[in-house]
Amino acid sequence: MTTSDRNRSSSPDPRRIRSARELRGLTQREVVERMEPAISTAALSQIESGKLRPSLETLLMLAGALRVPIEFFEARSSEALPHITYFRDLRSTTARERRRAGALAFLMSDLIEALERHVRLPRLDLPNHEVAPAGDREAIEEAASMVRSTWGLGDAPIPHVVRELERHGIPVAQLSLGGKQVDAFSTRIGTRPLVILTKDKSNYVRSRFDAAHELGHLVLHARAQPGSKQVETQAHDFASSFLLPEQVARAELPRRLDSMAWGQLAEMKRTWSALLYRARALRLMTVDTHRTAMRYMAARGWRTVEPGDRELGAPEAPLLVQRSIKRAEVEGTASFDSLVREARLPAEDALLLIEASIDDRPVVEL
Repeated sequence: MTTSDRNRSSSPDPRRIRSARELRGLTQREVVERMEPAISTAALSQIESGKLRPSLETLLMLAGALRVPIEFFEARSSEALPHITYFRDLRSTTARERRRAGALAFLMSDLIEALERHVRLPRLDLPNHEVAPAGDREAIEEAASMVRSTWGLGDAPIPHVVRELERHGIPVAQLSLGGKQVDAFSTRIGTRPLVILTKDKSNYVRSRFDAAHELGHLVLHARAQPGSKQVETQAHDFASSFLLPEQVARAELPRRLDSMAWGQLAEMKRTWSALLYRARALRLMTVDTHRTAMRYMAARGWRTVEPGDRELGAPEAPLLVQRSIKRAEVEGTASFDSLVREARLPAEDALLLIEASIDDRPVVEL
């Protein structure tokens, strides 16, 4: 380590020390037990809160215990910006799971920041249409319609939701978070918002809805408190409206559910998403009809995997980060290894992020 490295690392960002611990899923006690010589749990708590500046020796021990380069602890200028993360269901995820997922998003932001020094990513085009938690459905419809209009989508089906987000400057990753409890989430870290999908629920339709749901948070909730039922319902309503515009829904969705209607829904599903949710939201079906439909689906095991889901193929996969790294390598401005060093990331986690940001299916050239 050079003298300048030592000087920079002697003034770390306490949030990054905490983030490294959360990345490993460790408690403060578990961290100090891995340090030699150990510090007290109380000392680590003070370090993470910014009340105690750690010595270089302590930083080196922390870096070793947490398997990160000591440079990872350095503050980044973009981190002075507000940092909000929207998790789907706080009741079904443990605090440790959420913190680790958030730490991985932190690393993704570091990688994106390094990439932008070498390649020009798509300009961030994220319409802002804030809606209060008590906002009504009409406001949500207006917001979804506005995004479709701004992005030139009209009322047409969206062939690839993830690609639309990336095309408009919102990086997306698909992480395997080790279970089905942590759902998709979005976060505002640094200069670009991020959307993190999960590989643990491999469903094409669900993945598209998840991506649209997180877009809803980014459009509607720049300052809203994450996790409330109202905020999550609004993001659901946005997703269903974004995926299936009201005019199309009113023209094509069945009002009653008989054998013919189920066939009609199965056919529509090849093009549109969130059909029953949309029918209920727009009151095209009565509450009783919708409830009967849910029972019908549950009895046949369709609440998890619906008819036609498997035929629709694998979930949509991101490409922006993968192609950006390849472009930097082709242009000779950076390699993957140099980007990892520049972003000051632990190598094992950088590989995980890259794997989470690619579409590894074979390409068919025509």
